[in-house]
Amino acid sequence: MIRVGDKVNRKIRIYDASRGPQPVETVTEATVVYIHPARRFYVIECEMPQKRRFRETLYFYPRCGMERG
Repeated sequence: MIRVGDKVNRKIRIYDASRGPQPVETVTEATVVYIHPARRFYVIECEMPQKRRFRETLYFYPRCGMERG
């Protein structure tokens, strides 16, 4: 079960003008910063190069639209 403060790994794409037009894929560690009270979604925060941060909202499994086979 995911809780606020947990660390999760997330694959991200970084676009760097000095490396050309192709993105660089990397795996980064993110921290869970918010969970909806009804557990509909959660928010993670990633730290990027140059001390920049971004947040992303992700859905829990039943809401994500994927079906288990």
